[in-house]
Amino acid sequence: MGCELDGRKRVLRRESMFKKLFLFFFSCFGLSIGFAQTIKYRSINNEDLVYVLNNIEKTIEFTNSNQTLFVKVYVVSDPSGSANIPETEEVTNTIYIATSEDGEAPEQNLFKLTSVYDPKIISWTKLAKYPQLVFSYGPADKRKKVAISIELKGLKAKPVN
Repeated sequence: MGCELDGRKRVLRRESMFKKLFLFFFSCFGLSIGFAQTIKYRSINNEDLVYVLNNIEKTIEFTNSNQTLFVKVYVVSDPSGSANIPETEEVTNTIYIATSEDGEAPEQNLFKLTSVYDPKIISWTKLAKYPQLVFSYGPADKRKKVAISIELKGLKAKPVN
């Protein structure tokens, strides 16, 4: 009986040892695959893209209420002095509005609002069909408000009182 128990213990130890070795080699193999990947890079020479990505001031993301239209808004600083206010270096902003459907190969569009002086985002709303972005712009003493209804293929701007 004692001999039989010793034999079982040896078999269990061997099985345990094989399991540990298998896990060790499997882990090493998995790690080597992960570490074998080389990270590559290349320089981007598109001046417009480089400028936009380096001058993003604000990003907003939202969607419509039924999750079929996704919107990203990027407020980008224009070059120094672009506001054309004498003796200042004040800038205007460009507002990019990107729209996308949901899905594997979604239709995507990009729209650009140019030379917007001192934009302040007031709100963005999820409407049943079209999201809406409301912002004010202009000099402090003459600010205006606009509501932008956002569709997949276009924008509709409407002044707000």
